[in-house]
Amino acid sequence: MQSTFSRYKNKFPQVGLAALLGFVLLVENIVFMLFITQQVQQSNSFLSLYAITISTLLTLWVHYDSRSLSISMGMDQAMYIFFVWPLMFPVYAFKSRGFRSGGLLLLLFLGIIIFAFIAAFVITIAINIGIAMFSAA
Repeated sequence: MQSTFSRYKNKFPQVGLAALLGFVLLVENIVFMLFITQQVQQSNSFLSLYAITISTLLTLWVHYDSRSLSISMGMDQAMYIFFVWPLMFPVYAFKSRGFRSGGLLLLLFLGIIIFAFIAAFVITIAINIGIAMFSAA
């Protein structure tokens, strides 16, 4: 029987949530860019949904990461990560891993965000070219 401690030593939840974060950012950026390029009025709740999904995925990632590192994460830290993740996520990264590994972790998440933005930009351009070609024919 596997113990609770060794079950969270598995890095799959962190990797899976990081990949899910990249996918969600990609989809949300594509939708956002298509709204802008097609001059469609966005819903008022779109930015709220965008912020909630990023906050939820990062909070879940920090939860599983803190369990794998055997760090106690209280409800207040999870709440801080959820509501002010741009400030508290770097604090968590440096506190849990040190300066060098925490910096690499932040660069990894920054890379995910930048890659999702660039990929969404390229996909949006391709979609707009396709729309222009079909509308011209």
